[in-house]
Amino acid sequence: MSEKLKKADVTLDLRGEPCPEPQIEIVKVLNKMKEGQVLEIISDDEPAELSIPVICESRGYPCEVEREGNTFRIRILKTK
Repeated sequence: MSEKLKKADVTLDLRGEPCPEPQIEIVKVLNKMKEGQVLEIISDDEPAELSIPVICESRGYPCEVEREGNTFRIRILKTK
């Protein structure tokens, strides 16, 4: 994990939330965050594990995915 994405400023625990709810919530939170802040998502929805990085890439936000059993964490750097 890169140094920039180690510490989360905001954490969203979206375990148990099916698509598309996690994506909608993430976009809302990112729109309120300041440049340079890190959003951490905790989820167990496998489609979100693939779709969230695509959303980040389309917006130019670097992100990293870390899997822990059936749960994963995605950390997103708000860049603009």
